Amino acid sequence: MRRISRRPPRPLPVLLLTFWAGSALFLFAADTDKGQPGGVDYLEPALLTGIIRAKPPEPKRILFTFRRTAVRAGSTVRVLREYNRPNGIVAARERVMYEGSRLVSCQLEELQSGGSGSAVVRPDPKAPNERQIVFEYTQDHTKKTGIERLDKDTLINDMVGPFLAAHWDALRSGSAVKFRFAVIPRAETVGFKLTREAETTRDGKTVVVVRMEPTSWIIARWVDPLFFTVEKEGQHRVLQYVGRITPRIQTGNGWEDLDALTVFDWK
Repeated sequence: MRRISRRPPRPLPVLLLTFWAGSALFLFAADTDKGQPGGVDYLEPALLTGIIRAKPPEPKRILFTFRRTAVRAGSTVRVLREYNRPNGIVAARERVMYEGSRLVSCQLEELQSGGSGSAVVRPDPKAPNERQIVFEYTQDHTKKTGIERLDKDTLINDMVGPFLAAHWDALRSGSAVKFRFAVIPRAETVGFKLTREAETTRDGKTVVVVRMEPTSWIIARWVDPLFFTVEKEGQHRVLQYVGRITPRIQTGNGWEDLDALTVFDWK
């Protein structure tokens, strides 16, 4: 994402995208609606918290805490995702709105660096049966915009967990699952894929490690894969992931992207 940084533009704000950045990862349903994974109740979990630590093998110091809250008013669900520094100061914030299971908008505030932007879904004025995703992003008085057709399986951070669980059978069988990821600081979507990496145990339970990586080899040169540790049974909740997160880290006079370990606290 185009910023003051010594690195090339980053393709993730997250994985969240806590996915995070980090991503809020929860319940799911099958994809039935063109352009959006359908049938998902994005109210749940109404509260989800997590800890973001330095990426192994670095010392496990706490970098940020994560908190997702959601409320419903009729068919509208509003989600607030906050990333706080250890001293409680908010480093980054995302506000998401859904109408039923459809994404309406995502607002991003990067409070540390001063960047802000949005991704808004609207009907295509030239094709009423189609929808567009409209981007705006501002950093240091420089504004970027972009408009794309809303492709099937276009996700934001908050939608990755349900999407992963909804495609569990395909991942378990060894198939790659592709999607587009909305990257607000780049004012565009980027292609990614999920693949099953390994099976192991965590706290005495069987878990599956799922790998997420860009489909473009060019972007893959600058973004390391993300690795999700997911419950093998039950709801296939994401317990933790290692990879790009939404908050960045200051280096000199600029801000650089950061990979870290995000562990979710499921009540």
